[in-house]
Amino acid sequence: MASTALGGTLAAPASAQTSPPAQPTPVPTVQPTQLDAVTSAATRVKRPIDAVPGTISVITTEDMDRENVQDIRDLVRNEPGVSVGSQPNRGGSTNFVIRGIGGNRVLVIVDGMRSPDFPGSNQGGANFNRDYIDLENMKRVEIVRGPASALYGSDALGGVVAYTTKDPSDYLTPGGRDYYASLKAAYNGANDSFAETFTGVARGGKVEFLGLYTRRDGHNTKLGNSYYESNPQTWGENNFLGKLVLRPSETDTIRVIGEVTDKITKTRVLSSVGDSPVAVAKVYDEWGNDRTQHYRLSAQWEHNAPIGFVDRIDFMAYYSGMYRYEDTATLRGAVASTVPSNMRTSSYSFAQDVFGTELQMESKGEIFGLANQFVYGGSFSWTYTTRPRNRQQITLATGVTTPIVPAPPAPGGEQTPSKNFPDSDILQTGIYLQDEITAGRFTVTPAVRLDYYSLMPKPDSDYWRSTVGLTTAPTIGVTNYLSASPKLGVIYRFTGEYSTYAQYGRGFRAPPYDSGNFGFNNSGAGYQIISNNSLKPETVDGFEAGFRGKYKEGSSWALSGFYNTYSNFIDAIQVGTSAGTIIFQYQNLPKVDIYGFEARGEYRIAPQWGLLGYFAFARGTDTTTGLAIDSVDPWKLQGRLRYGVAGTGFGAQLIGTVVGTHHNVSNEYYFQAPNYATLDLTASYEWNPHFKVNVGAFNVTNAKYWNSQDVIGVASNSTVLDRYTNPGRYFGANLTLKW
Repeated sequence: MASTALGGTLAAPASAQTSPPAQPTPVPTVQPTQLDAVTSAATRVKRPIDAVPGTISVITTEDMDRENVQDIRDLVRNEPGVSVGSQPNRGGSTNFVIRGIGGNRVLVIVDGMRSPDFPGSNQGGANFNRDYIDLENMKRVEIVRGPASALYGSDALGGVVAYTTKDPSDYLTPGGRDYYASLKAAYNGANDSFAETFTGVARGGKVEFLGLYTRRDGHNTKLGNSYYESNPQTWGENNFLGKLVLRPSETDTIRVIGEVTDKITKTRVLSSVGDSPVAVAKVYDEWGNDRTQHYRLSAQWEHNAPIGFVDRIDFMAYYSGMYRYEDTATLRGAVASTVPSNMRTSSYSFAQDVFGTELQMESKGEIFGLANQFVYGGSFSWTYTTRPRNRQQITLATGVTTPIVPAPPAPGGEQTPSKNFPDSDILQTGIYLQDEITAGRFTVTPAVRLDYYSLMPKPDSDYWRSTVGLTTAPTIGVTNYLSASPKLGVIYRFTGEYSTYAQYGRGFRAPPYDSGNFGFNNSGAGYQIISNNSLKPETVDGFEAGFRGKYKEGSSWALSGFYNTYSNFIDAIQVGTSAGTIIFQYQNLPKVDIYGFEARGEYRIAPQWGLLGYFAFARGTDTTTGLAIDSVDPWKLQGRLRYGVAGTGFGAQLIGTVVGTHHNVSNEYYFQAPNYATLDLTASYEWNPHFKVNVGAFNVTNAKYWNSQDVIGVASNSTVLDRYTNPGRYFGANLTLKW
């Protein structure tokens, strides 16, 4: 038999049997597709995307460079079903939202370790976000959509964002040079920011080292076609990543990783100037000074050889710490006055320390004639969290400083120093088991995880001061939760080109440290929040099914539909009033449903031309009230034309994005972000192995638009809607010199 150019076969003529053997016809090179990208976050073992029963995105260094990605909003700009909100007045980018679920319900891990979160009850604060991870350190970012508690435990209710940092082996090839160095510079016109990165790598025998330092400087993000100017802001950030790799044997690898981030942001908060919303004071001016520090250190041992029935062992111990400081100075006076009478200073901070270990093992074997690959292990983490608040007021006429604003027993205002929730210790431990069973065209992947979660609050005088005057006194105690999270995925391959999959996953999230024990009274502002120590864990039953196709010339497509039903969803709701004060409490909502579908694909028009696109649609409903879930994004459609010629170093793409109106809001008086369309252009050129440049023009048509995540709960008649607009036309570029 002889192969044809199309991969089929033809019968050879009889005379060919006595002829000299013919040279084999070259088999066409199989071009990689989007579905061939490798993920390790979805199943904790390396698999191409089309071998995973679920929807996964893998964003590489090359992707980030090509699209001039500088922060997490840029990172997901072209991702279906994923978005990042913003606090435009001061804080900037906030948190990932995956299929309508965000905040601490999305687990963020870096090199396999849990990343510090943030107090969800204070997410309106100045700097509470997860935009403290420098993307220059990353060789890939994986986004797992849907519940992932079967492998990751609590907080993976909505999905997982997994960062993997660069490694010395990414730059040093076996038998090649023992050193590498590069300089990279980047500019982003959306906030006039500059970034400079130095990378150095060295190898000596069985020891490798990588050092990566990035300096960033920028200003406030510009508003697009707005009547207003954004608040004047300057910020600077230093980040250093160090990685030491030891290879004592052919089967053992030891990695020691350390990272330090220090960011300082200074803002003149002009958006606060004027009468306060509750008409108790006039603000003449306001300044903010915020600092974010992040530290992490880990040691990891990998053993890639059998020990008994265990084929591979991966053990890691780590520490990760987050420290935020928010200082605000406000020049104030009475509403009817024309000159300020006092200066109020606010000093808020947030600290979280996470100590943890991760153990993962793998075993392969044949059971009843079927191939099985087991992944199993356990994790342990101890987290300490504190959120002190302190305010002082200086009377300008006398210079007298009052530590409590106002000093009791005067009515109104909050009493400080205070803590809205008590200092808390959290113990989390879990064990998991996953089996990947291959039976002909079927791959079946069952998994289950058992988790124990213990919340141990430690109230002190600052916490009790915050609760003075509450209609219901807090009851503080230790709470423990035990949860099992199963998962089942099935893939069926019709042919080498087409496959279908389905999966079910259950997720859970224990009541967080702040929600149940939150206690705060501000009668001057007319509201209070009372504690609720009977909160139940949030759970989700997630269902997803999809079809995929991929072809030798590089074309591919994927279509998926999902339905997630959440029980005991935790949210702050109004529970009553007392003497004109509105009372809120965190409670469990009985049921929230979110469903939708996503489609994406790539068509290789020719070897150098590609047409790519995606469509995402989702809807969310509180089934008790029938109201919409505001955090679910409107539909989004994107198409892009990509050009690149192998060997020439040149590539370009044209990206068009259309987003629908955010009609589905929970209150008819909320602003509904209107539909919009944007156009982006990018180009890259690599002159030689030593120099590469990427340039881009974004929102070329200078469209005025709002990201729906930014305006959740903003009134439709707000006079400052323009403050929430996204940047108009801007340009970006990055260039790299390598040695």
